[in-house]
Amino acid sequence: MQEIPGLGVELEGQWLTLVAIVLVVMGLLTAFFGRRVWKQVMSFAGAVIGGVFGYSIGASLGDPIMGLVVATLCSMIGAGVMVFVAKLGLSAIAGLIAFVVVAAVLGSPVAGLIAGVLAFALTLAYIEAAIGMVTAIIGGLLVGIGALWLEFDMLFVLLALLAVMVLGGAYQMVALKNESEMKRRMRAVGVSGPVAAVAVSPPPAPAIPGRPCPRCNAEMKYMVEYNRYYCLRCQQYE
Repeated sequence: MQEIPGLGVELEGQWLTLVAIVLVVMGLLTAFFGRRVWKQVMSFAGAVIGGVFGYSIGASLGDPIMGLVVATLCSMIGAGVMVFVAKLGLSAIAGLIAFVVVAAVLGSPVAGLIAGVLAFALTLAYIEAAIGMVTAIIGGLLVGIGALWLEFDMLFVLLALLAVMVLGGAYQMVALKNESEMKRRMRAVGVSGPVAAVAVSPPPAPAIPGRPCPRCNAEMKYMVEYNRYYCLRCQQYE
């Protein structure tokens, strides 16, 4: 039997190792892909909570069928509400942290309140970026806990924790930027779906392979981004 560090709970060595490995894997997935699954996880949690709550209400009326009907309705409502509440909760936490820090540093509750309101509004406005950073931090903490339970050196645990936080946050921010750029291009084209993917893609090369330059007769290169041929020898477009 081994004691889980920091919890005072004992587990067999193989089970502790298995739990630690699961934490590391979950931490990596959360740090790098947490923003993509955030809504699904929150929606699932809301559906479960709403279903349990609805069934308890319906079953209390003495009819199991009514309990199932009410549970189904409450699970659908809970799924949508949980996503919205989670976003508000994340923004509220950011505002609270800003209030506490600014009020403690400046010694002014008014300044802390202003900072808290600004942090709440900015987090709510840029909620996708905030979710990416929060999930990266959570993922890094999970990796650190897993590495600690695997009895790695404390320096390695700290380095792994920080590396996963930084790399996961950077990866999610780059992915968010690419998604925003693609949405902007789709709006600029004015179409959506598969048509947009075709519209924003570069034009195909014309079916004239090995087209010669009319000036020097050398083979020209087709430039996709300009939809024109370019002679490397003459350094001119055709």
